[in-house]
Amino acid sequence: MKMQKWIMIVVSIFLLSCTAEQSDFFQNSANSKPETQISAEQQDANHIQQVEITEFNNIKREIDYWYDQGPGHIGKEHHDQLWTRLDALKQTPLADIEIYRQKLDAIVLVEEIQNTNNPEPTAERQQNTQSTQCSGQGNVTFTSPPMRIADIAFIEPLGLMIGGHVTPIDHGYYTARTWKPGTAREDPSIFVDILAPAAGVVTELSSMPTEYASSSIGDYRFEIKHTCSFKTIYIHVNQLSEKLQKAVETRNTVNVEAGEIIGKAPGFDFSVHDEDVTLKGFIIPAHYDVEPWKIHTVDMFNYFTEPIKTQLLDKNIRQKEPRSGKIDYDIDGKLVGNWFEENTNAYFGKEEYQRMTGYWSTHLAFAYDGLDPSLLIISIGNFSNEAKQFAVKGNAPDPARISATNGQIKYELVNFEYKTAEGKYWNRISFAKVTSAEEGKEIFGTVLVQMIDTRKIKFEVFPGKSASQITGFTNNAKIYER
Repeated sequence: MKMQKWIMIVVSIFLLSCTAEQSDFFQNSANSKPETQISAEQQDANHIQQVEITEFNNIKREIDYWYDQGPGHIGKEHHDQLWTRLDALKQTPLADIEIYRQKLDAIVLVEEIQNTNNPEPTAERQQNTQSTQCSGQGNVTFTSPPMRIADIAFIEPLGLMIGGHVTPIDHGYYTARTWKPGTAREDPSIFVDILAPAAGVVTELSSMPTEYASSSIGDYRFEIKHTCSFKTIYIHVNQLSEKLQKAVETRNTVNVEAGEIIGKAPGFDFSVHDEDVTLKGFIIPAHYDVEPWKIHTVDMFNYFTEPIKTQLLDKNIRQKEPRSGKIDYDIDGKLVGNWFEENTNAYFGKEEYQRMTGYWSTHLAFAYDGLDPSLLIISIGNFSNEAKQFAVKGNAPDPARISATNGQIKYELVNFEYKTAEGKYWNRISFAKVTSAEEGKEIFGTVLVQMIDTRKIKFEVFPGKSASQITGFTNNAKIYER
């Protein structure tokens, strides 16, 4: 009898177990459709999260950029827009958002710099306002070279077109004897002193963005305002003087004297800008508002007193006049000069790049070489997804003569080399007197271009094809304007 009860209990447990499993099975079956719905919802949530991550990264990059520019570069309206975008983030950790709220709040706005009528400014505000004030107008004479003459290996002039510098470059390059361009800048023992050419106020002192930095040791850009209308710009300075380093920490400007050591580097960018001079070869100056100094670029040698001017020119590899180079080539109604893909914010480039790597992909230039201006250069922001510069087979036709009446023009793209006064090819890493440029024979592709209006062209690149293989524009053609 006990055995029978035991068997019945076991059977009951088994049946209950089966019933439970069946119940789970049917429950799972019944819920299979909702699980699919949850998965779809999760996908949407993941997408939203990814969109927010991208947005936060964009906001961070923009705030970092304006923070590094120093006081007085962003207005209240722009500041408030960034704040609103931060507030709109719903999935980003609050601690991360708060870091950038604090950073955004620390930026001194244009209105704060301009508001000097406050009867009771705070000590900090007063210090910032006073330190940004310049004095005087007009140009000055430079009584010190920006690098000691004995330290200079060679100087490259304005107007080169190199890689992402698609339009002619608005600064020159100083290279020290201790360094070969293109090699690492991680050893401070190869750094040499960088000097102020004249007295002035150091402003716009900021670190270069990581993707543009030349060294992990440091990389800085700053301006020296010699008067309120005349300044010099230094870029890729790897170490700052103690005085300038303190200015980075306090975010204030600082006065310097002619010949004062302001930093160290094995090479750096240098340019001179005079707001009383506006270059005529930029048809629409507003296209360059993101770099407002560009249209005021002047000769990088002329303001040095003798014998410094002659000593610097002796280090200059360009032998053709003007020895400082040229950057503005626009002629209204002609092909020559700078062009920008339409609806891409001119020199600023597409919004998605935020002035970081790739902003130049919508730039285009038909200009003349920075060392030998007799050589035509076509500089393309996007040639097979790279920024490239080419000479032209036959070095013709001259874009300064091309207008809307000429129809479609084909240019075959070739490489080029520089020759020295001794007839040798320049190695591009040591001093030489470059007297000419020579086009290569290999064809890398063809461009087809047509002026369709006074300030508008149709343009297409055909990598790897010769002119004879091109019969006309395809759907890949783009419109450029200026």
